[in-house]
Amino acid sequence: MTELTAYYKNLKRLKKQAILLYLGLIAALMVLVSLFLGAPFPHRETVLFFTYRVNGWFFDKTWIMYLIIALSALLTFIAEGVQSYRNVNAFRAILYQDCDSEKLLRLADEGIRYVPYEFYRSRRKAERVFRLQLCLFERFYVEALMACGQPDTAVHYLENDWKSPRNSNVYKFLSANAGSILAYQAGDVGQFKQLSAQGGKRLQQSVTCLARLDWLEGRFSEAMERLKAANPRFPYEKVLFAGMLADFLNQSGWKEEAQEYEAYVLKHGGTLGVRQALLKP
Repeated sequence: MTELTAYYKNLKRLKKQAILLYLGLIAALMVLVSLFLGAPFPHRETVLFFTYRVNGWFFDKTWIMYLIIALSALLTFIAEGVQSYRNVNAFRAILYQDCDSEKLLRLADEGIRYVPYEFYRSRRKAERVFRLQLCLFERFYVEALMACGQPDTAVHYLENDWKSPRNSNVYKFLSANAGSILAYQAGDVGQFKQLSAQGGKRLQQSVTCLARLDWLEGRFSEAMERLKAANPRFPYEKVLFAGMLADFLNQSGWKEEAQEYEAYVLKHGGTLGVRQALLKP
């Protein structure tokens, strides 16, 4: 629960920081403009012996103020987005960097059920924040199930227990991805193609999807070469590709060559399902 409370603490802190940053940017930009155009608000100026009233650029050039407000909002939005990404990335790194699918599964399971009442005075506010974060934790939960080697459980959750909107691209992608894994395991080429198409280009053009399709359609050498030539971005992908290669090589009868990839999976696979499968007698 420590990771979850830290996540919600950061989430609340980011909102406060965003408000302060927004107001600070407006003030700073007003000062900057005033260096060139003078005081922004009505005031009196004296030239020689004459004193007269000046409206200030705030009233005479109101478009500048609108520009300042818009620019401050944009800069605040960008800064908040960067910080939010870092906050979420702490969870994503558990799987993609540390290859610890079991830890992510545990945290995501807690995240699906944990409402941060302790961080908000209003229960309604806490529940609204929870609903906004629910899709994120449900996504991590399904991804962790697949990484643990439980695509059937992932499909069951998506079909029966998913609480977030089902018309979202996230839900459609996860459903297609989990279903395609089951279709691959069953050797159903038609179903695999259909589900891959439902997942869009992101799924269809992924290395794992293309390699599995090659294998199902009998292009065994192409499937293995595709994996060998791939350039994985994260340790998780590298372990996954190595596990698939080991499986392909074993099925092709090249058990000695497969041992190199199996050794890599055993060493770097953490708690991933592909590693647990190798440990089973």
